[in-house]
Amino acid sequence: MKPKVLMIVLTAIVSLAAAACGAGAPVTSAPSTGEGGGGVVPTSAPAQPAGGQAAAGGSLDTASIDVCQILPRAELAALAGGTPYEGAEEGGSICIYTIDPGDGTAELYSLGVFAPDVIQATVDYVRDYEQAEWLEGIGDSAFVQPSDFGEGFDMSVVVEGAYGLSLSGPRPEVLQDVARLIIERLGG
Repeated sequence: MKPKVLMIVLTAIVSLAAAACGAGAPVTSAPSTGEGGGGVVPTSAPAQPAGGQAAAGGSLDTASIDVCQILPRAELAALAGGTPYEGAEEGGSICIYTIDPGDGTAELYSLGVFAPDVIQATVDYVRDYEQAEWLEGIGDSAFVQPSDFGEGFDMSVVVEGAYGLSLSGPRPEVLQDVARLIIERLGG
């Protein structure tokens, strides 16, 4: 099985496990509209995000990371220039975001934090067998490429010895901004 396919299967298994433990899929409704009609612009990092404790070997204990707390829905929406759809922000190492980019449609973004070796396998495979845009200045190794599942883009980032990020969404520039922000908040 291709490492990229394995990563997708792993993400699905983790999501299903979270659902079996009581976490449900986010419920969405129309985006909130505040006075001025804009999204929330982040002014500082959230207070002490959940997780991020170091595991043996210096890597982060990714199972203890709450991605939705590290990057709340309103902040991702602001980075994308839109407004968040209402819904529950479930905790865990994977977070799914649905936003209105300003035209009444929906954009879906996902962000997962994993052990570095999990994402490194994907990075190595893509480097050897697929075409991607390799990105400088984001972690130790990062790429973005069109998604294998229709529209949108997939991005992987490795912060050597610490953690890896797996991101997907319709706009690569938003994925890159999100990755930079997560790296700033988790370290690396």
